[in-house]
Amino acid sequence: MIWSVDDRELYDMDHVVVRHIYDEDHAAIVWFGFTDGQTLRDHLTTSVAIIQVLKGRVHLSTAIEQVLASGQTVQLQANERHALTALEESLVQLVLVPHPRYHSLAQEIGMETRV
Repeated sequence: MIWSVDDRELYDMDHVVVRHIYDEDHAAIVWFGFTDGQTLRDHLTTSVAIIQVLKGRVHLSTAIEQVLASGQTVQLQANERHALTALEESLVQLVLVPHPRYHSLAQEIGMETRV
């Protein structure tokens, strides 16, 4: 399968487009297609999140406010609150390691790490 940042189906004026590129227990890769001004509201994930801007520019809100442009990548720790707002048409790749499903399964079968 070949994916392209120029695929017009990745961008919709009415909502952020979400495309699951890879989905296994050890990782998930998701593309988010934004038009100018679209937002992913404040949220967190139980996995490490690697956010890479493949096209465009986005405002990333964490404890630190920053603008990420095409070609830039940032890593967020598990449970770190964040939000994204597109400053122009943008494509963002999210890599979650491990897949959040892995955490849920580990808890269900008693494999979670205890400190």
